[in-house]
Amino acid sequence: METGPAGRWDKKLRDPEKLGKYSIEGILGEGGMGVVYHGTDNIGRKVAIKTIRSGLLKGRAGKELLERFRREAEAEARLDHPNIVGIYEFQEGGEGMPFFAMEYVDGKSLKEYLSRGMHFNLEMSLHIMSQILSALSHSHSQGVIHRDIKPANILLREDDSVKIADFGIARMEESEYTQTGKVLGTPQYFSPEQSLGAKTDARSDLYSLALVFYELLTGEKLFTAYDDVVSNRHVKEELFVKLDVYPPDSHRILKATLIRALAKEPDKRFQSALDFSKALQPLMVEAEEPVKRASKWLLSVTAALGVAVLAAAYYASQQEIPLDEVLDDWLGNAGSVSAPAPAPPPLPPAELERLSRLLKVGNMHLMIGRLILPDGSNAYHAYQMALKIAPDNSEAQAGMLKVQDQLQQRLRQLAAAGDIDGARSQLKLALRLFPGNREMRALQEEIGD
Repeated sequence: METGPAGRWDKKLRDPEKLGKYSIEGILGEGGMGVVYHGTDNIGRKVAIKTIRSGLLKGRAGKELLERFRREAEAEARLDHPNIVGIYEFQEGGEGMPFFAMEYVDGKSLKEYLSRGMHFNLEMSLHIMSQILSALSHSHSQGVIHRDIKPANILLREDDSVKIADFGIARMEESEYTQTGKVLGTPQYFSPEQSLGAKTDARSDLYSLALVFYELLTGEKLFTAYDDVVSNRHVKEELFVKLDVYPPDSHRILKATLIRALAKEPDKRFQSALDFSKALQPLMVEAEEPVKRASKWLLSVTAALGVAVLAAAYYASQQEIPLDEVLDDWLGNAGSVSAPAPAPPPLPPAELERLSRLLKVGNMHLMIGRLILPDGSNAYHAYQMALKIAPDNSEAQAGMLKVQDQLQQRLRQLAAAGDIDGARSQLKLALRLFPGNREMRALQEEIGD
C-alpha cells in the first residue's frame, strides 16, 4: 500500500490527527465505502485503519453494510496465517466512527503490477501461488470462504511475500447472514455458481484463484468481459494458447491444472487448496534450489569473466600490450596463480543492510519484468545502486546481465509483432544504459533509429 496525501480527513473525526488510540499519518486509499488511513498505535506499531463513511450507515442498507464490515474484521481476526493480513482491533462505532485496525502491509497489489502490462515469470508465479494456496488452505480449514479472490486483494511485498486482504464478503460456515441469492464479489473473477447467487464453498475460491494464476503467467485476463453468462463458461484447450511460450512439460502441467481448476461443475475441480498445490508440485520442485544454485553460479562466473575482461583491457591499454596477449596470459595461467588478490574491506552493517535490500528489490523487479521502466523504479536502477556500494558483488553483476538478456528478448518480440515504434523507443533508452551491447546495436541497424 502506498501512503496518499495527508490532510484529507473524514468529517466524523473530531481530532484530525487521532482515531481512538491511533495516530493518523496519512491516507492509504479512498473508495465509495470509506477511507483507509495509515498510522501508528500507542506502542509505535504501524497500522492500517479501515473506516466506513458515516453517511452510508443509515437505514437497512446501512445495517447490512456495518454487518459486512464487522464480518470482515471477524473473518480476518480468526485467521492466524503469515499470508493473511492480521486484525488488531475492531470498533463498531457507538459515538465514534466504526473502524478496524489491521496489519500495515508495505507493498502493492498484484493488480497494480498487472494493470501496467506486466506479467510474472513461471518461478515467481509459482512462488506467489504457493503462498496464496497455503493461506486459503488455512482459511478454509477455519470455515472461512473469501469469495473475492482477485489481484486487487493480493498484496506483494518487497521481500516477495504475499498477503491476502479484504475478507469483506467472506462467508463463515456458521454465519446466517450470508444467504444464497446474494451476488457479491467481482464478476470477472466469479465462479459459475457465484454468478448465480448459489451456495459457494472453498472450490469457488480456487476457481477465482485459477483465473488469477492465468493472469500472472500471461499478463492478460482469461475472460475479458462479464456478459451475464459466467455460469455457461466452458474452458477449452484453445483458450490457453498464451501458455505455449513455456517448455512442453511445463505447458502440459499448467494447462491440465487450469482446466481442472476452472471446471464449470465444482465436483470436477480441485476439492481443496492442498489438491491444487499438489498439481503444481512438479513445477515447484523444478524451480527449487538445485536449479537456482546452478543458474546463479553460472551467472556469477559469467559476471566475473566480464569483469576480468574489462580489467585486462584497462591493463593492456596502460602497458601498451595487445589485449589478446594479456587475456591469453591471464586466462591460460589462471590455475597457477600463487596468491589471490586481497579481499576488499568489509562493508559497514548499515551498508550491508542497504545492499541486501537493493538486491531484493532488483530481483523482484527482474521477476516481474520491470527492467528499465518506470524511471527510477526498476531492476537496472536497483542493481546499479547495489554496484555503487559493492562493485564486485556477483549477484548485482549477474542481475545486470539478466536485465540485458531480457531486454534483448523483449525488443525482438516487439519488433517481430510489428510494434516498430515501441521497439525503437525502448531500444533508444536501452542503448543509453548499455551502449556496448552488440545485439542491441545490431537490432538498431535492423529497425533503424
